[in-house]
Amino acid sequence: MFTIYLKEAILHIIDRQTGDPVLSEVPLDLANDYIREYIEKKIQKLSSPQTKAGMLAPDSAVAQLLNTYGEQFIELSHHLVNKWYEAYQQSEEAPSCDIIIAKYEIDTIPYLAFLKINFAEGYTHFVESQDQGVENKLILHRAILANKSQKVDEGVLIQLLNYEFQLIEKKYLFSGEKKSYFSTAFIEQVPAASLEENVRVIKQVASKIGKDFDEANFQVVADVKQAVAQSIEENGYIEPEKIAKEVFKENITAQLAFQEQVAEKGITSQVPMISQVKEISEKKYSKQKLVLSNGIELIIPMDVYRDPSKLEFINQPDGTISVTIKNIEDISAKL
Repeated sequence: MFTIYLKEAILHIIDRQTGDPVLSEVPLDLANDYIREYIEKKIQKLSSPQTKAGMLAPDSAVAQLLNTYGEQFIELSHHLVNKWYEAYQQSEEAPSCDIIIAKYEIDTIPYLAFLKINFAEGYTHFVESQDQGVENKLILHRAILANKSQKVDEGVLIQLLNYEFQLIEKKYLFSGEKKSYFSTAFIEQVPAASLEENVRVIKQVASKIGKDFDEANFQVVADVKQAVAQSIEENGYIEPEKIAKEVFKENITAQLAFQEQVAEKGITSQVPMISQVKEISEKKYSKQKLVLSNGIELIIPMDVYRDPSKLEFINQPDGTISVTIKNIEDISAKL
């Protein structure tokens, strides 16, 4: 996991019941371990296969704010929240939340994080002194923040040298219509589809073409995952032509049909993904998970799956498939 060096951070409150944001004038104390760890975990969790990426336009409002107030952190955070809230407040369902804005570095490269964390309900105790003695009450708190291991609800990480960004966003109702306001109205830049979205499309197209050519669906899906993992590992991005060759082997007709259909859906060879997302994605796609019809589930490291001396699928005359696991020296059971 990449190491984050936090430099500054501040928290602002967005209470939809009271109206305008409650903007802090004082940064968070990063000398407190629990504050620093909470923010670092939230930043790390934003980078994932669900993350969308892009680059801010130089004339966008956010880019101009970064240029103008780059050295005035508190003032910059106020302007960013106010810009964001102009869009957010128009939603009839968007919830109350806290905004954490932080400046940090990864390998000496400066970043800015804008993290939105929705309020959740939680129970806690409250001690009150009564005439008859101390009373311990159970109360419902409606402004609890998600714990550090959970992803932020929405957020953007901006690399401050070239304004590349990573984005997680949600759709909310605006005048009765679900919209992704964060990219269109706040950072004013529609990002590229996430790795997960692209893989979903690739899987759907490959399954359809595999069916047309009587390919076993489990094999097609497994080969897609293997090809995606290999493409990310070797190239740092998804390469449809290479995936087509890996999945459909010598079937040139199927390869061409696959490339044509994924291109129609907007997937072409992509620019290299951001290093943090690449690192996490390599781990996500490093194993195959197979569920057999008899209830057996197999989780197989990709290098083992690729090695016929360790794993083999055999088509039987009766139409069933046998799975042979080879050269096992030891078996251990884990609870």
